[in-house]
Formats: sequence, structure tokens, C-alpha cells
Amino acid sequence: MCVSRSRDDVTTFYLTALAGTAPTAERLTAPVSDRFASFLNALDHRARRTALDLGYGMGTYTVALARSGFDVVAVDQVPTQFLRSRLFGLTHLTDRIEVVQQRIENFSVERQFGVVVAKDVFHYLRQDQVRESLTRCIQRAPSGAGHFLEVFTDIARTDRQGRRVLIEDEAAYTADAFRTTIERLYTGWDCHMRLTRHCERNTDTSHNYFEANRITVSDYRTNDARVRR
Repeated sequence: MCVSRSRDDVTTFYLTALAGTAPTAERLTAPVSDRFASFLNALDHRARRTALDLGYGMGTYTVALARSGFDVVAVDQVPTQFLRSRLFGLTHLTDRIEVVQQRIENFSVERQFGVVVAKDVFHYLRQDQVRESLTRCIQRAPSGAGHFLEVFTDIARTDRQGRRVLIEDEAAYTADAFRTTIERLYTGWDCHMRLTRHCERNTDTSHNYFEANRITVSDYRTNDARVRR
């Protein structure tokens, strides 16, 4: 038996989690990963000091980028108050961060960004929306740009009754399908992909309610890079 959840249901869940009124296993305030730190360290010295954070959540990666000297555009559908409240007292960073409340699939990329980050968000979109969003970023990418993506594939969700949970219009990538998408879009880029197993467990039970493969993508643009749809 399957249970369907709408996108609105997902939004409501994360609004509650961001407000800190519900226990979750997502670790929304966790520090940036070692994988991201390695990505930044490998970034081309020519990369523009501008960054786009798609689906910023609590703003952890946005803040880290600003602290690293990037001017950041942070985009998410949640109210901007969550990130702005985190920036309270960080006056040395606020001038570096532009917060945009918008669904990431609708965000128009009109600038050149030296870095694009999309962490744990693309799997919620349809596959065509993922392709279109990445295509917009790739088309505007300057020489030396780097893109850091983390996307869940092969997702298995269950509720407390053991029923499978499906999210409306979710990408539902397999690992192979997502790898193929990245390879086709990032033609000519220096592309690195790593797969790790990911599980999330209810805090009060031993039940794994979310299991998936997480694919981490670190892409670096070379001079002959081209974009394909």
C-alpha cells in the first residue's frame, strides 16, 4: 500500500522543521560537509566570487560561501525570515547575501555565478525541471565555474505503519539515470561523482523511514565546455 504526499505537504513539513517546532532527522543546521570543503578547495582560481545557493534551507551553505568571500544569491520557496534571522548579528556578511523567496525551478539565472550549490533539493522536482534548472546554470557559467550538487536517488520512504510514501512529481531518479543526466548536461566539464548510502531513522524508534543513494557531484567548467539538453 502506498501513501501519496503533495508538494504542499512537503513545504509544510519543512516550514515546521525550520521553525524548530518538530524533531526531524534532516540535520538542517549541520555544518557544511567535508565534501563541500574539498569542492571549494579544488575550485579554479579564475572562478568569479559569486555564488548561487538553490534551496538554501537554514542557510548553512549560504553563510559558508559568504564567509569564504563570495557574494551569494540564496533562493528557496520558504519565507526569507528563516535565513535573515540566522544572519542577525552577522553584519559583516549581510551585504554579501541576497535572499530570494521563489521556487528554484522558476528562478531565472541572469547572472554569471562562479559557484552553484544545490544540496538535497533536486530530487523533489520533476526530472524535466531538474534538467531545465541545471541548463540555465550551465549556460551562464563562466570559465572556472564550479557546481556542487547532492541529489538523492533510488529513494525508499515508509511511514510508521510501514506503508510506502510517494511525493507528488518527485524526480524518482535511479543512480544510473541521474549519472547519465549529469554526463549529458555537463559536456566538456571536469566531472566527479560519488555515491554513498544514506538512511534517516525516526528519533523514537529503530525504523528507517528514509533510505536512498546520495550522489555528490563536483563539476568544474573548462574552456571547451558545452551545454546539451
